[in-house]
Amino acid sequence: MAKKKKAPKKAAKTVKAAKKAKAVKKPAKATKKKPVVKKAAVKKTAAKTSSPEKKPASKATRKKGVRRATMTTGIRTKKSGKKIGRSRIPADAPLTVVFEKVDDALDAFKYLELNTFRELEEFTPDELVKRLTSPAIQTVGRIRKYLAINNRHLAEDESFAIEFQAVHKAAQ
Repeated sequence: MAKKKKAPKKAAKTVKAAKKAKAVKKPAKATKKKPVVKKAAVKKTAAKTSSPEKKPASKATRKKGVRRATMTTGIRTKKSGKKIGRSRIPADAPLTVVFEKVDDALDAFKYLELNTFRELEEFTPDELVKRLTSPAIQTVGRIRKYLAINNRHLAEDESFAIEFQAVHKAAQ
């Protein structure tokens, strides 16, 4: 019987030895993680010692299901001034819906090849003025040139006609 008891004890010892070997391996892995854990533990203990009163108060005021404001959720600040409000017209609606009685605006939209509010809202007011006035400026320039070629000029524009004739004759 002594032999039988020794055999299980040896088996028990081997099981215990295996557990000890695993236990030895785990702390080796844990030692790699311990510096990170220790640093976090040090910070937590420092935070606890510096403000022990604040944490219980924040836990008491915090409601269940309420998210804390973080940088990822975005902290919103109120903008000063009035907001324009919600749009009454969809962005893809045709411009003729609102401007049906304004012929000048419809002509401008046709010239600029704009069909929807989304396309129109891409431009600044200065851009629209520049794009609409450039053809008029070019047309006036052509009129001045044709008059100068035929020895004529607009009111108070004789100097342009003289300069243009000089350049035009030199080019021929």
